[in-house]
Amino acid sequence: MAGIIKLIFTAFSQSITSFLYLMIIMAVYMQIKRRVQLEETWLGFLRDTVINRLMNAMLYGMIAGLVTSSLIIVTGVALDLNTIIIIWPIALLLTLLNERYLCFSYAGGLLSLINIIFGWPEIDVSAVIAIIGVLHFSESILILLDGHRDALPVVMEHKRFKPIGAFVLGRLWPVPLIILANPSPSLPMAVGALAMPDWWPILSLHREGEFILFPLAILLEYSGLAITAQPKERTRVTGLLLGAYSLLILSLGVLSVNHTWLKVIGAILMPFLHEVILHFSRSSQLGGTPLFGAPWRGLRVLEVLPDRLGSHMGLRSGDVLLNVNGKKINSEEMLKETLNNAPNYLWMDLNRGTKTVTTEYRNYRRDEDKLGVIFVPRKTSRLFLANEQHGLAYTLWKRLAQHKHAKEVSE
Repeated sequence: MAGIIKLIFTAFSQSITSFLYLMIIMAVYMQIKRRVQLEETWLGFLRDTVINRLMNAMLYGMIAGLVTSSLIIVTGVALDLNTIIIIWPIALLLTLLNERYLCFSYAGGLLSLINIIFGWPEIDVSAVIAIIGVLHFSESILILLDGHRDALPVVMEHKRFKPIGAFVLGRLWPVPLIILANPSPSLPMAVGALAMPDWWPILSLHREGEFILFPLAILLEYSGLAITAQPKERTRVTGLLLGAYSLLILSLGVLSVNHTWLKVIGAILMPFLHEVILHFSRSSQLGGTPLFGAPWRGLRVLEVLPDRLGSHMGLRSGDVLLNVNGKKINSEEMLKETLNNAPNYLWMDLNRGTKTVTTEYRNYRRDEDKLGVIFVPRKTSRLFLANEQHGLAYTLWKRLAQHKHAKEVSE
């Protein structure tokens, strides 16, 4: 047992220092920089540095990678090098249609169906289904623990309401992994072969044989909108849905070893259910009742910045600010004027759900920094557009279609 644990940590240390993992970290760093630019555009400042965000993503990615690697080894999910080599290009090709197709559930499902129908390429379909289930289990844990972090408060247009407040959710995690791999001349013995004891693994797609631990690294991404709920509640629902999906796919992978018809079901359900979850997640937010609409009276709090006057006074996201020192507040201009003329004692009336709450702050200075609260405006021309990220091929096809239509109209 001690030897197995030592071998696991040796392999995991190699995955952390691998060239692929370093490249993925660079990709995450560049993506964080782009998202930071969006945050600075909306807020006018940065809530945290790029390096701190990257370190946080790496920490959670390592934790998830260790848990996922252990689950892979316990279940005995083994892949060969050919499967790894084939699935990556398919995933990259699918991103030409839509960026969300980078997820292995689409490439894995397509590759599995091709194998079942044509018998080529030679892959272990059960292992592909199971490993994708394990990877999504890891993603669900990351979403539950860290998906709500750095949610960006924005203002959006809504078809039934005035401009509404919302949060843009977006996280990336570089995840170092170790996987069980079938020995082959093309697969380097980076760590060494491991003969399985009789009791290990507990579950196995292969009852006997020799395997090696192969260091790998992947990029996991989560993006979405929080409109009908707070970001933490929003990510909790998504994480639980994805967790249930991952356990179902993993179970199909394990059970399909002795049942070919389960391989067909698993290959179909992988992309189909993943698409259903994404569609439900998006439509439930865009079509649901917004949580952060502008109230008839007062100002709706969208976000409270840390270590500022608003946070010291106990304001929370979703609160409605009614009065400041007894004066009614219905616009940010009224709030600013009231604060400029306020004495060194502030008290505020807030509507919090079904209750009215009063909070106070002593030793207030007029030259003190802003309240540190982002409110939902009643009118604005500055709106965030929730556009889907289509791939290059789709974009080119759409432009060609528009050009053809414009030419036909002109003729």
